[in-house]
Amino acid sequence: MDATADDRLRSVVLFGAAVAVLTVGGWWWHAAAPASTAGAAATPSAAPRAEQGVSTPLERAMAGAEPDERVTVRLDPDSGEVLRVRSAPRAVIDPATGSITDIEGDPGVLFPAGDLPPFHETIWREQRELAPGQEVTRQAGDDGARYLLQYRCTRPGTMVVTSTGAGIVGRPRIDCDGTIANADVLPGGGPFRVSLSAVDRPIDIQAQLVALPPR
Repeated sequence: MDATADDRLRSVVLFGAAVAVLTVGGWWWHAAAPASTAGAAATPSAAPRAEQGVSTPLERAMAGAEPDERVTVRLDPDSGEVLRVRSAPRAVIDPATGSITDIEGDPGVLFPAGDLPPFHETIWREQRELAPGQEVTRQAGDDGARYLLQYRCTRPGTMVVTSTGAGIVGRPRIDCDGTIANADVLPGGGPFRVSLSAVDRPIDIQAQLVALPPR
């Protein structure tokens, strides 16, 4: 074999070895490269986050409750929703004096009958006998408080309640069976008067106007 043939054979061997090296190297690079997806690299998914504005059924039932308010709730067995039940009426008592400083709910439930309860802010209080057709009138000023009028009468008869300068949200006429009537008094912005009168028979009356904290 001459020198030229040897050179050709050597070139062929070297070329085959180079191709083999390139093939193996390409396979290794493909296997070692991290997996990729078409297009831009995928953005890592964000960590789960609590959805804003979503509350629990109990939080929805308690919405609007006062910080110290006692609220009764019940569970709806069909929907699983927590339902708020009207709070029971209660009186706020001043521990130093034992008098009432505020009430929540229907005062008629708290004070159904008997003598009128003592309040811390009593504007006026009246207790007397009224003859048929007789009337007693008391006056008060408006200082921005909530005003509650309580009144009752005994002995067979009827009592009528009227006002000047304020609206009365309550019964204007009651039978004298000892039951305590309650009415919200809504002043018109200045002094106002409340009048109590006996209709056709002599009666014994009790009445008081009390001021409660504004809401």
